[in-house]
Amino acid sequence: MPLPPRLTSLDAFRGFAIAGMLLVNNPGTWDPAVVPRLLFHAEWHGCTFADLIFPFFLFAVGMAMPFSETKRLEHGVPVWKGILIAARRGLLLYLLGAFLKSASINAPVLHFGILQRIGVLYFVVYLLLPLKARWHATIGVSLLLVWWAILSFVHGPGIIPGSFERDVNAAQYLDSFILVPEDKETIISMIPGISTVLAGVLVGRSLMRQADQNTVMRMLALAGVAGVVIGLLWDFVVPLNKILWSSSFAVYTAGWSCLVFLLFYWVIEVRKSARLAFPLIVYGMNAITLYVFTGLLVRWVMLSWKVSYNGTMTSLTGYFYKSFASLAGPTVGSLLYSTMIIFIGWILCYWMFRRKLFLKV
Repeated sequence: MPLPPRLTSLDAFRGFAIAGMLLVNNPGTWDPAVVPRLLFHAEWHGCTFADLIFPFFLFAVGMAMPFSETKRLEHGVPVWKGILIAARRGLLLYLLGAFLKSASINAPVLHFGILQRIGVLYFVVYLLLPLKARWHATIGVSLLLVWWAILSFVHGPGIIPGSFERDVNAAQYLDSFILVPEDKETIISMIPGISTVLAGVLVGRSLMRQADQNTVMRMLALAGVAGVVIGLLWDFVVPLNKILWSSSFAVYTAGWSCLVFLLFYWVIEVRKSARLAFPLIVYGMNAITLYVFTGLLVRWVMLSWKVSYNGTMTSLTGYFYKSFASLAGPTVGSLLYSTMIIFIGWILCYWMFRRKLFLKV
């Protein structure tokens, strides 16, 4: 296949996902009476805006894989070397995630988290990349059914087969043999997580092979609406649940991923208005760097440095939040603090963008 052009709308979509992560992960306060409900993850069942963000990013990872693989083949990289590169990326992502977690608790740990999940899913799906699209679709659907079968039929002490409730489901039971109690991202949820990335791969391959933009938009719209509707209908049987990454959740969030990406595709590729999405494009071209940088900034600076506020010592996070809240109220103050973190990260990404520094794991 010819070398594909860079899909700027994908950079913007990835940037939107990473900006959403920063917004959700860095409120001025964690008080549920202050922070809008949509910016909190669902306590168990359900799906809020916050729950959509990580699936968006995984979907974007899958979309980018056919483009990067085509470039690799164009440059004559052998298959074995491509696998080694993918393994190295997956391992580095895992280690970066472990480093961030260790930095947050000041102790070396290998807990399973966001970047670790991305690294493992990326490598697994990379191994499946040479298969044809129909096999990607078949595997994706099959894994959703495998996950459902595990929760429906696996027995164990204190487990209710077929239950999706907290602490009595088979996924958490099986995870308990591998993970420490502090881990919130489960191993069994990686099974439908593969389906999420494969859904992105299918969309990415379609974009590479379809030149007509109207056809692309119809495809994205139909896939998006179908995913959302099927996910909502499936919710009556298998509840939407991010922690378990339930089958209904995987389908529902893939549908929303298509619809949100469609918006960026229409604005940037069809309307040629990339300038409107420029801040998100800058984010998307150094997404992992931004995530790691802001994570360390918040942990090592904002939460660690102490300053005086009204005669008492508080963290920089507390100082800025209280200052913003005194001017605009608690809810707006919390959002202003999140916006400040996002803007600091954008300054770094813009500096790198101007100097054409694009760091890839």
